[in-house]
Parts: sequence; structure tokens; C-alpha cells
Amino acid sequence: MTTYHALYEFTSAGMVAFQDAMEGRLDDAALNPTDGRFVTRIAGTAPFTTGEWTTSKEMAQAIIDACGTVPLNDLLRRNGLWAWLGFVMRDEVYPRRADGKRKLGEVHRWLPADLNDFQKGQRHLIRMPVILLDSFGANADHALCGIPSVPGEMREQMTSQQDMFHPTIQAAARQLYFDDATGRLRRGAANKGGGTARRFTQVRKQLDVTWDLFALSPEQFIAKLPKEFDRWKMSSQRPATIRDAGSRAAAQA
Repeated sequence: MTTYHALYEFTSAGMVAFQDAMEGRLDDAALNPTDGRFVTRIAGTAPFTTGEWTTSKEMAQAIIDACGTVPLNDLLRRNGLWAWLGFVMRDEVYPRRADGKRKLGEVHRWLPADLNDFQKGQRHLIRMPVILLDSFGANADHALCGIPSVPGEMREQMTSQQDMFHPTIQAAARQLYFDDATGRLRRGAANKGGGTARRFTQVRKQLDVTWDLFALSPEQFIAKLPKEFDRWKMSSQRPATIRDAGSRAAAQA
């Protein structure tokens, strides 16, 4: 664990060094994440401590807390910040494989893209959990219950379409797929069979042709799902609620 007095963002030189370090062309020790040659301190932010988080939700909450007096919406498009966070949390979010190389995957999982480019911007393993938690609070549990380095099929599906970023949709998904008793997804929820997360996104698009889904409550939305979702409806243990989580930045992203 390492504590920083504030949040920082990489300068242009820092971004180049960051990419070189993540892709193995530069030794990590050569990039000091508080060196003024590479970073700028973000005024108004609070101390931030890296940690071995067990869920993406824990990680996202730590970052939100570190925003201090700076509105999160003012920080979402500052790619240098999200790159800096990726570097200081690299061992938790982008751990090394057995061959010594980092588990980076698709480039936009670690190199933040323009947030206006939805298909690329939504893939970042640090910024997207922060957006989800800030936008939906506990109703993002189903998308944030995994470890930070493995986003999983559930989050992939729940962020695959821009119209998924709505309280009704996320609250309905949480009610169907998240088990409060275990703090994990219900067994099989992230598979590819009937009624699973993949089908949820497909059926949502079909229903959107006929219904104004955003005018429905989560319970009304769930009631319109076809029979293949009955297993998940019966497994649901409590009604979903739409919680005020502050900024609705994701809805405009």
C-alpha cells in the first residue's frame, strides 16, 4: 500500500513514459508518479492510498473519496489522471503474468480514451467502475462485485450500449443477477444462456422499440421480460431501488 498526498495527472511527457512503462519499454522505477517532470498535482483532491481491493466497487469508492472538493464530473475527461491511477495501481489492476509481462488486454482497458468515444471510453478498468458507482450507487453492485483486474462478462454486457446507462436498467439488472447474501453474482448470471446478462441486453433493445423503458420502474421493466428470465425473477430476493448517487455523469458520457 502506498499513500499519495493528492491525486495527480500525467503531463504529455508523463503519458509517453506511462505507455512505455506499461508496455515494458521502460522500467517502472524510472517513472516517479509524483515527479514534477511527469505529473501535475490536482488542487483540491484528497490523499489516496492504493490497496488490494477485493472488488471494483471498493476501488471506485477509494477514488471517489480522493476527489476531495473537486467534482468528479470535472475529472472524468482528464485522461492524464486515469492514466496516473492506472500506473500507481498497476499491480492490482494490471498484474504481471507468469512471463513477467503485464496483463493489459485491449489497449483501452489501460490507456484512457476520449470519454466521448463511448465504445472505447467505457472499457477502461478504472474510470468505468468510478462512473458506475457514482451514477448508480448500490445499483451497480452486479457490475462491480468482481476484482479490479477482471471486469467480467456482466460488466461487459451492462456497459455495452449507451442506453444501458439508466437507473431503471441497472437497478433491474441488479435485482435479477446480484445476490445480497453472498455479495456475488447469482450462479450462471454471466453465462450465455437464456435470461442471462447477454440476453438481457439483447431483449432490452427489442423492448425499446415498443416501450419507453426509461419511464418504467425497475419492477415494471422486469415484468416485461420474457419467460426465459423467470428463473432470475424467482431468485430475486428483494425489490430494486433507484438510489440517488450524486452525479449522473455516466448518462451524459
